[in-house]
Amino acid sequence: MSNSSAFQPETSAEGGSPVSSANSAAAADPAAREALRRSLEAERGNFGRDLISDQVYDLVRRLVMEGALKPGDRVVELELSQRLGISQAPVRDAVKRLAYEGVLTHVPRRGHFVTVALEEDLEHAVVARTMIERTSARLAAAELTDEARAELESVVERMREAAGREDVAVFRVLDFTFHRQVCAASGNPLIVKCWDVIEPALRSSRAVGDPLFQGDWSRVADDHAKLLALLHPKSADKAADAFGRHASLQSP
Repeated sequence: MSNSSAFQPETSAEGGSPVSSANSAAAADPAAREALRRSLEAERGNFGRDLISDQVYDLVRRLVMEGALKPGDRVVELELSQRLGISQAPVRDAVKRLAYEGVLTHVPRRGHFVTVALEEDLEHAVVARTMIERTSARLAAAELTDEARAELESVVERMREAAGREDVAVFRVLDFTFHRQVCAASGNPLIVKCWDVIEPALRSSRAVGDPLFQGDWSRVADDHAKLLALLHPKSADKAADAFGRHASLQSP
């Protein structure tokens, strides 16, 4: 097997790195790479059961949360599968799932890398999201049908269930679903298109349902229930303000 790690720091053609020198140094530190190799090989015996892709997903996500994988590190599917003693297919599935959630970023013809969440990207995403959410909430408050309300209530309930079992992946999907459905309930199809345009940026910047959030996910679900309760014609302005605060990463 190659001595290269399954996780490598990304470098440019000139040899530079898009991440800070501190992160690059940490990613290249031989001791850190050896510790990561030992962590992977220690997990090797645990990958003989069903739902292997879920196990790979949990492992890589945990390594990102714990800092063993740094922003800008490359995740090499082949090396990872070899280290864990499993086929490449479940690794590929797990990597795609992590990329969909924004934990990893796919760079065409180069592979997957631990996402570098730039402060500037987050600011841009929050500004765009706030404008869309304020408008959609004000319109939805007047347009929301009983059927649409029931669907949103179902989403919130499923968010609570996901929080209860600590299923962050499902919770995050439901978080996006909730906000997109409010956009749809506005009755303006262009608002939905605007949401679809910025959604990739919201995922990569982790401006919605941050997968590395360490707080109480149940409280986040409760916040969405409060937002939904404001979607009534008599509270349209309050709904707009509350959705705006929520989009600005404040409590509604």
